[in-house]
Parts: sequence; C-alpha cells; structure tokens
Amino acid sequence: MSALRPMAAVLALLLVSSTAGIVVAGGMDAITSPDSGDAVPNDGPAYGVNNSTFQRLWSEDVDNGTLSADDFDNGTASSRAEFAHRLARSTDIPFARPPQAPDDWNTGDFGDYNPGGRHSSVHPSGASLEDGAYIKDAYVSIFATQPSTILHQTNGTTQYVAPDGQVRALSDYRIAVPEDDQNGSHRERWSIDRTRVESVTLSADRQSIDSGSGHQATLQFTNLSGSTQLTVEATITVTLRHVTLNCSDWNTSVSSCGGDWNREVETREASKTVSTSQTVVVNRLSDIAGNRVQFEANEDRVGAVIHPNTEWSTITVEDDIQARSNWWFYTAGKSGWQTVVTSTATNTSRAISLVRPVQIHAFPSQQAPYVPTDLTDHGERPLAIEETWGTEQAGPSLPPNIDLESADSYVNADSIAVSSTTLDKTDLQEVTVHGIVRGQSRTVSLSEQQTVRETNLSLTVTDANATHAVVRATVTETATGDAVTTGRVIIENQTAVLNNSGMAVITISNPAIIVRGQYASAPWWRTDQPYATSEDVAKTPADFPDLQSLIQLAVVTMLWFIPLAALVFGFNYMSDGALLGLSNQS
Repeated sequence: MSALRPMAAVLALLLVSSTAGIVVAGGMDAITSPDSGDAVPNDGPAYGVNNSTFQRLWSEDVDNGTLSADDFDNGTASSRAEFAHRLARSTDIPFARPPQAPDDWNTGDFGDYNPGGRHSSVHPSGASLEDGAYIKDAYVSIFATQPSTILHQTNGTTQYVAPDGQVRALSDYRIAVPEDDQNGSHRERWSIDRTRVESVTLSADRQSIDSGSGHQATLQFTNLSGSTQLTVEATITVTLRHVTLNCSDWNTSVSSCGGDWNREVETREASKTVSTSQTVVVNRLSDIAGNRVQFEANEDRVGAVIHPNTEWSTITVEDDIQARSNWWFYTAGKSGWQTVVTSTATNTSRAISLVRPVQIHAFPSQQAPYVPTDLTDHGERPLAIEETWGTEQAGPSLPPNIDLESADSYVNADSIAVSSTTLDKTDLQEVTVHGIVRGQSRTVSLSEQQTVRETNLSLTVTDANATHAVVRATVTETATGDAVTTGRVIIENQTAVLNNSGMAVITISNPAIIVRGQYASAPWWRTDQPYATSEDVAKTPADFPDLQSLIQLAVVTMLWFIPLAALVFGFNYMSDGALLGLSNQS
C-alpha cells in the first residue's frame, strides 16, 4: 500500500467530520463489478446535490491510491468541491448517517429517462426482456425504492425500507408490426392504431397497494411490516389496424385490378404483462425500550439505558448531543444501470446510460460507537458511552470495487448505556433513535427511573491464626440499612456471593494485619436494581498468649534462673568477690 493511503484516509475523515449532517440509504440487489461505461455520470452534479456530495456518491469508481500530495495541491485545492473530487479519486468516503442526496439525485434522474418509441426498446443492461405476439423486448425495472438501505452482514445483504415509501419503476417495449403485402390481388396493410403502458401496479405479498401508468411510474407504499416481497407489474397494450384488399377482377398480364377493390378493416388487440420483484425488510423502530438512572452519591450525574433492539445509526439525547453506532454508510450506483441498451427489430446498440440510480449501503465499521459532540468548556464530553452490547458477529466482505474496510468482527449494539455529568435530569426523559434507513426515527419516553443506591460494607474477622483468617462480610444500603442481597464481595483474591441476608464468609490464607475488602455489584446498566461499590478494612487480632500461659512461663523461668543465680553467687563468695567484682564487707 502506498504512503498516500494513510494520508487519504485522514483527509477522508476530515471531510466526513465536516459533513456530519449528510445522510445515506440503499437497496438489496446483488453487488457486482461495474459494467461497461464510466462509474461517475457526466451529467452531474444536478438536482440540488452539491458538487462535494456528488463526488462521494459513486463508491464503485476506480480509486487511484497512488495519487501524490501534488495531486491535492498540497492542501490548497481551488475549492472544496475540487478537493472532494480529487479525494474521491483516491478513496471512497463513507457517511456517518444515511444521506438525503441519493433520494434527491434519484428523483431528478428518474425524470430524465426517455423511452425508445414504438419501434425501439430502451432498457438498462440488467433488465429481463420478454416477447409477445406483437409486443417485443418488454420489461419493467425498479429504478429505486426510497428510502431504503442495503445492510451488509456476514450472511449476505438485506434491503431495509421504512414502513412508508415509494417505488420508482421504468418500463419500455417495442411493437413488431407485421410486414405489408402490396402485391397481387390480395393485399394487406398494417399500422399501429394505439399503444401504451396501460397500467403499472405495485403489490406487497400479492396484495395490490398502488397503481399508475406510463413508462415512468412512482408508486407509494404505506404501513409495511416484516419481510415483504414488492412486485411491480406493467401491462402493455397495443391495437393494430389491419386492412385487407381483395380484387375479384385481377388482370394478370398487367398486374392490376380491372374493377373495384374489396376493402376490409379489422383491429387486432394484444397485451403483455411483465413484472419484477424484490424482497425488502421493514426496519421498524417499534421495540425500543429503556430507563433513566440517577445516582445517590452524585446528584449531578445522570444516566440512561437504551435498547433499540435493531440496527440504528444515531441516538439523539438533547439537541445536537448524540451517540453514533458502528454502522457506517456508503453510496454506489445501482448494478446494471451504467449501460443502456437500445433494441430494435434489426439491431442492438449499447451506450453509457444517462439515468443512474444511486443506492445506500450500510456496513459495520472498525470504529466502535462513539460520541461526536465537541468537548464542553471544562474539557468534558457532555455524554459518555459506558458500554454497548448485543450479539457478536463476523464482519462481512464488501465488494472488491469498494475501497472501505468493514470490521473483522463486531457487536451488533442492540443496547447502549450512556451517562453524563453535564446534562440535566430532564434531558434524558426522552431520546430519539434514528434507524439505518434515511428519515426513519422514533422518540421514546424513558419514564422508568432507577437509582444507583449507595452501600455500606462491614468486615469482621471471626477467626484467625498464623495461616488463615475467616472474614464475615455484611453489605447494607446506606440510606435504609436494608440488606443487599445481590453482588459479590472481593477480599484479596477470594470472591463470594452475598446470601439472602446480605452476608458472605470468606477464608483467606496468610492474612496480613489489615484485611481490605470491596463490594461489587453488576454494572448499573446490566441490572434491575443497581448498587454502588463500597469498601472496608478490618484488623486481624494479635496472637497474644493467655494469662495461664504467662504464669507458667514465669514459673519455668524462675525455676531455671534460681539455681544458676545461687551457683554464680557461690563462686563469687568463694573468690572473695573476684568473679563479679563484689567484695565481702562483713
């Protein structure tokens, strides 16, 4: 990897951080390498998508990782858009949230589609074509499902949609008119009297929910739930005018009719129904739960436990204070739409497509959930993530033409615990969870409140000797004195669980004079009744002998020293004081 890659990554992060308000979404088609044609449309930016954002939309483009610092004018690019353009040539730039830009682009680009006319069918290279008696190369394709996001996981991709949205569908065909017969006494003439895309119908699990007509149709869906198969059917009709001429007095020698032509006119009607389907999953934010937490020991500290129970992008706590998940987003052109094919009765031609739908993709990044909010004036973050937890999964592999790295393994954060020492208690009464589909959010009330109660640990050494000590631990609530019956007590390297009386007994080896212990509860975000930790110390009793032992020691000592003292004084007397330096004065 060249030395520029780290630089490009840093530049990308700088650009991402300065455009944090942009959002992203996607679909569920299989991801393949780009087909022929340029990855980036040459008719953009347009439709209200600014140049900087437009450059970031086409992650499937070929990235040049060997760009030098000179290619970036040493950080002095002429404009932000030009900088973004050069950066997008070097790497792919993810979005922190699903952006609005793809929907804006798709809405505008959808209107630019031009059908081929009665005798040619214009279709994306990925379209499935069908033929009827007179209707040929007929198709209907889903241009875009909005809003939606393609979620990349280990077992593949899933297209998530909001409960309410729209499907944009394109359809075209050509009419094969029978050849005229202009010779002889029997002649036939064919012409198209009328033809159109009569109806375009959207159904969910075979139940019709909206309809339209024409080559371009925008169909609405509402209140979807679960996993649903969306099907778009287009019914194409044609009415042909068939004129038959018969001559009863045909002059063979001059090949002309000697009398009047008998003229008959009839109409031929035909229809062809084509369809396409995609399976989507509704990312409902209906199972969100949570509670607020207060702390007895610190009235300025507040916390909350939130269980989105589904994939989410951000959780807003108050105004612009929010937590972001490990799901990041990129956008890419929809597979099969880079090249447009024009089919006629005699020819098939290919060209770079002028209509290019964009899809949003979500992938688990290597970055853990974090709080992007700036530090306060006191150098603190207004919100801290204590922990996120959920199921651990292996990370997916992204398409080879996407220059982004997903996590090797990640935790699908179904739950999150946050705390703050700067927010007010009322700021956590409601939180808003934003899903992985653009515009999808739900505000929930955290009406239930828990209190992290202070505790008191009392240690008593009930028995001790030179090798062991038995310590009884009692844990009570500081405010009420009630026994604490959950959690554990840790003394040195020994651990014991509290019983129903709030007590635990631990035997330790080689006890010191001072015994230190700690009470530890489950983390406040993991239990229905949280408790704060507490500590205590106790002294092991000194190993003094009892009174009887002291008397016995004194008697034994006297019995040993009296004879010795008599012997010494006897020798001293016999030596006239020379032994001890004492003389007899009598």
